[in-house]
Amino acid sequence: MINYPKYAISNNAKRRKDMYVIVPLLISAICSFINPYVGLFSIFTIAEMIILFCVDVNASARIRAIHKASDPNAARTKRIQKSAKSLILAECILSVLFTLITAIVQIGVWSLASGSLTGQPTRMTPVNLIPADDPGLSRALLLAGIVFQIIAAILSFVRKKQLSDLLKKDRGQSLH
Repeated sequence: MINYPKYAISNNAKRRKDMYVIVPLLISAICSFINPYVGLFSIFTIAEMIILFCVDVNASARIRAIHKASDPNAARTKRIQKSAKSLILAECILSVLFTLITAIVQIGVWSLASGSLTGQPTRMTPVNLIPADDPGLSRALLLAGIVFQIIAAILSFVRKKQLSDLLKKDRGQSLH
């Protein structure tokens, strides 16, 4: 049996446990992908997941670097703290922007592809999981995808609070 250091296991477990934003985004991407009129436009949600995950990992790494710094008042530590604050804020802003952009694009594509504006429905997905002649199910999937996007945006603010608390921990400094 391999004995890993305690800090390595707990840090990785905490990081995976605290990224709640990924789950609703994954559900939103699935809803969008199987929707016959939105289909491959779920790539926006997948890109959002990757970008938010990278920003979160980067912010978490900077917070860990701040806590491991020997001199909390050093110029380098203060620069890292400033960049961690901006990354924490950027995660929320990016989540809201992606939610707005994705909702607008998906509603627009659905309106055009379903034939509600043009009169001719067009399939936008490479797989045929649900029938294209059922606009009710397609509409429900569209709304479910957008609702899960909004849930992810709300959870990004919860994550901001968690990261802000980690940044303040043992430093007694505020984010404002």
